Amino acid sequence: MLRLFAFVLELFSTIFAVTLGVLITLMCVDIGIRNFRIGSLPWLIELTEYAMYAGTYLAAPWVLRLGSHVRVDAVLTALPKRHAVRLEQLVDLVGLGVALVLVWFGAAAVADAWASDLVARKTWNFDEWLLLLPIPVSGTLLAIEFALRIARVRGVVSDDYDPAKRASI
Repeated sequence: MLRLFAFVLELFSTIFAVTLGVLITLMCVDIGIRNFRIGSLPWLIELTEYAMYAGTYLAAPWVLRLGSHVRVDAVLTALPKRHAVRLEQLVDLVGLGVALVLVWFGAAAVADAWASDLVARKTWNFDEWLLLLPIPVSGTLLAIEFALRIARVRGVVSDDYDPAKRASI
């Protein structure tokens, strides 16, 4: 199960990276064809909005797993290891709570949009539930990762252990 979870995180991050590359290429093409007065890609801004929104949500658990998210470790490094480990667990527990809130309210928003048959109408028309789906999916993946982080640190108080650099199993 851990391998499958890691694969899913890697898959979402890889899809997001490829999507960013494609969007950057398309933006360059759009600038070029506009400057040569050939035309434009009016749908590109909307596509970029959706991709950045969904990709940020879906890549967040991978970033958390790597420990590459924004952190302020001044308190952790100043505390004795035993207390730093417990503080790290507390912070991960709060993160787990926030992730579960994302799951709950994200799922409720998806269900409401599904039941109401809402459609986001801009250049493209998307069912709104599809646009909201990354929130509960990401929340679920974040909750799993936070739970794994809590489990990983339990009982670890050795001198070479640095909770500020902890990332994954």
